[in-house]
This record gives sequence, C-alpha cells and structure tokens, in this order.
Amino acid sequence: MANLHLADLEGLRAYLTVRISPARALGLMLESVDPVTIAAPLDANLNDKGTAFAGSLYAVAALAGWVLVTRWCAAESVDAEVVLQSSSAKFPSPARAGFRATAQEPAAAQWQKLKRMLARSGRGRAELAVEVRCHEALVMSFKGTYAVIAAARAE
Repeated sequence: MANLHLADLEGLRAYLTVRISPARALGLMLESVDPVTIAAPLDANLNDKGTAFAGSLYAVAALAGWVLVTRWCAAESVDAEVVLQSSSAKFPSPARAGFRATAQEPAAAQWQKLKRMLARSGRGRAELAVEVRCHEALVMSFKGTYAVIAAARAE
C-alpha cells in the first residue's frame, strides 16, 4: 500500500475517490495534507433535523486520521495496512453547513515510537486527535488509535 503517490495531495485525493466508496458517497474532498484537512458538504450528509448526520462527522474524522497515518507510511516508505482500531468522539454542537475535519499532527516522538514498533514486530499504533469544525465552531472532537501492520505481516 505504501506508494510514493500516497504521500502527496493529488495521490491521496485520487486514492480516496477511487478506493474509498463512502468518501465518494459523502462528497468528501481532501483539501490539504499539511495539515490533513477533509471537507464535506452539508447536502450529502443531512439528517432529519437539517444538520450534519453524526455518522458523516465520524466518517470524515476517521478518514482524516487514516490519511495522516497513510501519508506518514508513504513518506517513510513503510508498506503497511492502516486501520482504525478504537476511537472516541464528542459532539459539542450541530453542523448547520459544510464542515471540515483536520487531523492534528502528533509529536515527533510518537512517529519515532511507531517506527521502532514496526521495526521490532511489524505492528504498531498511532494515536491521533481530529477536530471537525463548521465555520469556526467545533462540532466534533475525535480521538482515534490507528493500527499499522507491515505488509509482510498483514493477513
């Protein structure tokens, strides 16, 4: 999976469009990889109250974290599968318009720890925070743990 094209904006955009069906269905657009920012339109993500569906907010946040870890793997030439292992989310206010998820870059020490874990056992984890905002208002805070499994060990 770790292809060089997954380290840049256009490569990741194409991957999301072609390979991730929910990203297409929800109208998601990768806007930036530094920081990783994914935008979503309200019209494709409406609930019965006229605000963004919580599941759509969750999906855009989970994908933003996945893109960040996938981008790191590609930049480090690590051929691995990246999957969301566990997460928590809080929804402090509704999104009444399009929204954006921005994945927070973890400390360099966390990337170094992941690199050591992968070298030692072919498996590791990265913990990330993602904020989803509608205009400037925080509509969701997300914390996710992503498992990274080296391709030679992926099953």
